Amino acid sequence: MNFPNLFSPGRMGRCRLKNRIIMPLFPTKYATDSKVNPKMLEFYRARAQGGVALIVLECPCLDYPRTYKGPNQLRFDLPEYAEGLAELIDVINHEGARAFMHLNYPRERTFREPVSGAQKKGDVWVVSLANAMSLDEADEILAIMANGARRAKEIGYDGVEIQASYGDLVAQLLSPLLNRRNDELGGPLENRARFLVRLIQKVKKAAGRDFPVMLKLVCDEFVPGGLGVEDAGIIAGLAEAAGADAIVANAGNKSTKFITIPPNDSPPGPLIDLAARIKAFVTIPVVAIGKINGPEIADAAIAQKKTDFIGMARALVADPDLPQKAASGLIADIRRCNYCLQDCAEKGVPGIGRCCGVNPFAGNEFAWKVFPARVRKKVVVVGGGPSGIQAAVIASRRGHDVELWEQGQLGGQARLSSIAPFKEDTADILRYLKHVLANSGVRVRTEHPGTASDILQQAPDVVIVATGSRPGKLSIPGADSERVTDVRSVYENRSVDGQKIVIVGGGDIGCETADWLAGPGREVALVEILPDVLPRMKKIPRQRLLARLSKKGVAIFTKTQITAIENHRVLLRKADGSALELEADRVIFAIDAVPEDRLVEHLKGRVKQVMAVGDAQATGNLGAALRSATAAALNI
Repeated sequence: MNFPNLFSPGRMGRCRLKNRIIMPLFPTKYATDSKVNPKMLEFYRARAQGGVALIVLECPCLDYPRTYKGPNQLRFDLPEYAEGLAELIDVINHEGARAFMHLNYPRERTFREPVSGAQKKGDVWVVSLANAMSLDEADEILAIMANGARRAKEIGYDGVEIQASYGDLVAQLLSPLLNRRNDELGGPLENRARFLVRLIQKVKKAAGRDFPVMLKLVCDEFVPGGLGVEDAGIIAGLAEAAGADAIVANAGNKSTKFITIPPNDSPPGPLIDLAARIKAFVTIPVVAIGKINGPEIADAAIAQKKTDFIGMARALVADPDLPQKAASGLIADIRRCNYCLQDCAEKGVPGIGRCCGVNPFAGNEFAWKVFPARVRKKVVVVGGGPSGIQAAVIASRRGHDVELWEQGQLGGQARLSSIAPFKEDTADILRYLKHVLANSGVRVRTEHPGTASDILQQAPDVVIVATGSRPGKLSIPGADSERVTDVRSVYENRSVDGQKIVIVGGGDIGCETADWLAGPGREVALVEILPDVLPRMKKIPRQRLLARLSKKGVAIFTKTQITAIENHRVLLRKADGSALELEADRVIFAIDAVPEDRLVEHLKGRVKQVMAVGDAQATGNLGAALRSATAAALNI
């Protein structure tokens, strides 16, 4: 058997699991009118079909209408809402997977007027519920949560997962840093754990002793004065004694999200050793989570008895079939997460929601199916970057006669994406795309420019233009100076000369380039015309990148426009009209690129169907490129 430890069956209480892979909570927020919809059904069906043993589903509103967050939050208080959840559970169970319900209660209370200990957020004042609730209110919340578990059992969930991490209500009560109570729920560890212990006991009483309860526990807050692993181990033991059936070893709080949700600058599996330490305190199973994106590290962690189960959320968003592929030994076929925390984070992508930067089908499973084409067509794809490869492969899978032309070598700008610091994982998506292309029926011609005349000689039915983008230009004096370099040339050459570097453009590429080039003996400055740098990057990776730039001494000038380049000087103008200048041995332009779509105009009206994809359609990130390519191939 491939990865025998990972694919051995296991148990959580009375719940039998076919393997050791769990999909932790991934709040899709796909619900419409608080009901399960086809988008949610098909998203989870794909993961269940892919071979995962257990899926943790988001928590419905437990206390309607007092804690209701809007139509993207599920409800289950009325039959019309519960019916959809029951269908979702049936879909997951039918594929051989189990479904647990995440069990949580809002962590904050909102006031219209300032109160003691409150923080202002917009037009309201907010107090941590952990500190604001009375003991009677605490009992009421315990009853509400226990009733939620009972309701989950009635609907058909296989168990619940109590949220006691991520800086939420229970985690705040456990924290010596965040819990400021001086009653029986505050102070000593036993008091701080009392709410959690009572909750587990009440859940077991309401839903039955045999109804599995998994606890997602903050095992180290990683902040001075916060909860540490030794106290967390004691809490885990108390939870086991109260009736918990498994512990998910989580970490961090709201101020250390980069630990809870490890970005690309984190090492692989950063919390596995934390799970191993918690195992020493309990006899029930422990689950390791956090940036575990492959079967190799997962199987080894179980073999070394550091954990009993493995949690993979983003890895299964990136490739829902990861378990089946791993069990079959098809390791090269796994589409691995690159931990960019872009399309899957926060609100995701407008019009789609939370999706994926490497898997264009994530969030689109309900709408996109790769069915055989009714009419086989001759398709020429021009451009061998990610979008061109993706379009060619999907078109070929549908039965079309596909030829891919690339003027250089396969990969496009993706060949360079892994050079910047902590972007090594991005190289795997290109490896994956090349792998699936090599195993497709697509005929590939590299070092073959796709001119309009050559294309027309082939008499194709469809041309997909995936020619990428070209560097943007600035019309300023000195822009053609020998000191000026386009950012793509820097990456192609893998280096740049000069001790004083000025980078024009504070987007993702500009800032990542500054992170790469800055270091001892070199001064790097960033110039951005907008009020902030990294306007499109999500919060966690943005904070991490800005912290590195600050540590490396990169000077950042926002609301600043470059006006000229003269010898060793870069002339700038601030938004208030004031002028300044910077010394520069090298000026790197990292401004927005322009779609290279001229071939589309040459072919319009001369080929039956012409479509631009990727950056040739609209410049954006990798996820946008792959989605546009998939949509085009499905539209042939």
